[in-house]
Amino acid sequence: MNYTWIQANTPGIYYGQCAELCGASHANMRVVVVAKTPEEFDQWVKDQQTGPAAQTEALAQEGQQTFMTGACIGCHTINGTAAAGKTGPNLTHVGSRTSIAGGSLTNTEGNLRRWLTNPPAVKPGSIMPNLNLTKTEIDALVAYLQSLK
Repeated sequence: MNYTWIQANTPGIYYGQCAELCGASHANMRVVVVAKTPEEFDQWVKDQQTGPAAQTEALAQEGQQTFMTGACIGCHTINGTAAAGKTGPNLTHVGSRTSIAGGSLTNTEGNLRRWLTNPPAVKPGSIMPNLNLTKTEIDALVAYLQSLK
């Protein structure tokens, strides 16, 4: 585990690249830092500490059920739910992120679908395995994950 400190004196978006040779997808590990004013940052922290809103759309509800009863829950956390995995990223607000897959993909419906179809094909060396999800499961998971803002 590595730690780094980034100090941005001016609000804005700053890009970086992993500087440790750490595996097969080392070159795909990008860093995006969104620097905010202290007030904006305090609001962002407050927002991040809340759980996701209740699902109202049927497909997103189906995706939530798929997530909570499948392998996803073993690795990922979603605050305020039974999902408390520690291996994968916390997905509580994944729908509001600009990227997925360690920064290697823009967070779009198509890229999320591509990622869920076969993560190791998208990012070699990925810890996330190919779960052999069906198209129906992927459709539901995409709806659910995109709703988490």
